[in-house]
Amino acid sequence: MDENWKKPYEEDGVTLGPEDALRREIEKSKVLKVEKLQLKDSLEKLQAENKVLARTNQSLEKKLNSLTDPSEADPPQDNFASQADKTLPGKWALFLLIFNITAVGILLVYLLKQ
Repeated sequence: MDENWKKPYEEDGVTLGPEDALRREIEKSKVLKVEKLQLKDSLEKLQAENKVLARTNQSLEKKLNSLTDPSEADPPQDNFASQADKTLPGKWALFLLIFNITAVGILLVYLLKQ
């Protein structure tokens, strides 16, 4: 019967009473629960980050595929819209060039009058 009632020993060999042994086990249990919750939280954060990275990876792969394979690119719009898009930057460049030359001319006239 003495074998069933062996007292637990602490690491340095000191015998613990039943209250102390129970208190240590409760503390260990609390520490393990906190650690488990922290790991669960870390796991959820990593899973969310993984989903975001997977979506980003998919979008980048789609962009890469559309750039390397023109057949998978967006279908061309009607000819009028695509032609207008091509000539629009040229018209803006011409307008800005004329505007800047006119502004420089006006500034020179005012500068020479003084």
